[in-house]
Amino acid sequence: MTKKNNKEKKPRTPARFAVGAQVRVKPGTTDPDFPDIPLGGWAGTIRDVDERSAPPTCLIEWNKYTLDHMHPVYRKRCERDGLELDSMWLGEDDIEPATGGSAVIEQPTNIVTRPLNEKDQDDRVRLALGLTSDDPLPEVDEDTLRAYHRYLAANLVFPFEAKWEPEYGPAPTVKITGLGDPEDDAWADEMYGLLCEARAEGRLIEVPLAECEAKKGSANRQLLKDYAYWFWNNR
Repeated sequence: MTKKNNKEKKPRTPARFAVGAQVRVKPGTTDPDFPDIPLGGWAGTIRDVDERSAPPTCLIEWNKYTLDHMHPVYRKRCERDGLELDSMWLGEDDIEPATGGSAVIEQPTNIVTRPLNEKDQDDRVRLALGLTSDDPLPEVDEDTLRAYHRYLAANLVFPFEAKWEPEYGPAPTVKITGLGDPEDDAWADEMYGLLCEARAEGRLIEVPLAECEAKKGSANRQLLKDYAYWFWNNR
């Protein structure tokens, strides 16, 4: 015989806000993901309500005024982490009805930028490009290629052997003797990125650095892998 459960389930708290309601965030509320970003005064329209939470949570679509006054660091972090910029889920206790004109948008007073982690590949690329942990990885263009060229020129040890893996044909071993000179026209290529000078079978050739992999144990191996990772994923 099974025991009867005398505990009664507590009824769910009905949502105080309905879809379509105009709301704003209470002063002193901070972002659930970024505690250094205050949300007080942010306003918008409720697009969805989840009553399974206690208290219920609401999906708020921010209005234009809020979007125009968000701190740039918040925008960067959303882009970096793939978060929605124009909406957010918040608990009912964090919001109130939006009445009157636009409220004052609270701004950060102490941005806390996470230190770069040398064990994280994205952070190593940020270090090479002179960025902070708040910055998304940028697209490949002439300016970012020049920045990466300066970093590699200062940190690669020449000459070194590498396996060149071209798009077509065999993968020979080459000896890379240096990077292309940014003062010359042939220092980088729109399709293949930074070019480097190399020797193969006694011939002097020019090869894309992103197609080269340094040998295991080489001090240059991680530098080349990080550069190739950034280049092929952001060009």
